[in-house]
Amino acid sequence: MTKISLYKDADGKITGFTSEGHSGYADAGSDIVCAAVSILTENLVNSVEELLKVDVNAEVREKDAYLNVSVKDYDRDDVQLLFCAMELGLKEIADNYKRYVKLTNRRCKP
Repeated sequence: MTKISLYKDADGKITGFTSEGHSGYADAGSDIVCAAVSILTENLVNSVEELLKVDVNAEVREKDAYLNVSVKDYDRDDVQLLFCAMELGLKEIADNYKRYVKLTNRRCKP
């Protein structure tokens, strides 16, 4: 199962996320659920860095399908728009593939 935690501040703004684990929907290379999650999360990182020129701190461990992301300037409106777009897509995946993806919201440490 892929477990995704969205980290939010006291105002509900997304500050980053962690995605870990393979979904188990299909064999590696054929798993549309893992591919969908990867596309959304990797596109967030690429879009924030390339389009908005905002620094992203990302830790990647491909072996165990782990991605941890935090954005220093997360409170910018344009960064939040991209985070919210990612969240919307991840919610759809989690709703449609409940056995394979779990999405949770976590409060950031102050």
